[in-house]
Amino acid sequence: MDASRPAPALSSAVVHGATGYVGRHLVRGLLAEGATVLAVGRSAARLEALRESAGDDGTRLVPVVADVSADDGARHVAQQIADHGVVQAGFAAIGGWWEGSRLVDLDTQTWSSLLTSHLTAHFLAARATVPHLDPVGSAYVTLNGIATLQPEAGSGPVSVTGAGQSMLLDVLRAEDDRPAVRFHELCVVNPVVDDGDAADAPEAVVEISDVVSAALTLARSGEARTRRHELGRL
Repeated sequence: MDASRPAPALSSAVVHGATGYVGRHLVRGLLAEGATVLAVGRSAARLEALRESAGDDGTRLVPVVADVSADDGARHVAQQIADHGVVQAGFAAIGGWWEGSRLVDLDTQTWSSLLTSHLTAHFLAARATVPHLDPVGSAYVTLNGIATLQPEAGSGPVSVTGAGQSMLLDVLRAEDDRPAVRFHELCVVNPVVDDGDAADAPEAVVEISDVVSAALTLARSGEARTRRHELGRL
């Protein structure tokens, strides 16, 4: 990321996983800088609560109630974005941490469920969003974690889907023929905590405002060559 030049504010964005911990902070950060935000989530009540919590800025939140891990939900999202028009940024804050059986002990139902929630959802979110990114300058930013950088025993499905998510972004980048559309992966290496909680944490952590700042900076003015930006430390 190039911190030496001013980064223009975004005017429009899509946030997948808008009611999750990272997603809702991304939404608030975008609203605070004046963007119109298409906030995608499965719960109408949680989206409405997010809009109310943003105060006057919430008038620019467009709730999109959909399960983006399913075809019907993804088609609904794509139609809502098309109705809005081109957007300057897309963010995918989808999936979460999981711990359980070793891979050789894992049942097929759990494996399939995690593939859907942690990888298929990213594919469908991208399919719904990327075609509507502004061709004169825009970015698609996905959030990933430590499991994509190293194998995590007991969290094998997260490592496998995280690696798949990285390659998904690489393929999207390779196939897109619009030079001004960028694809970035923000890999948050450590657990994310509320601002002010880092000093008392028993392990290395990343504060949520740093995650939001890094994601927005990538979307505003990230360099195309910055394919992965790692936040935190191993």
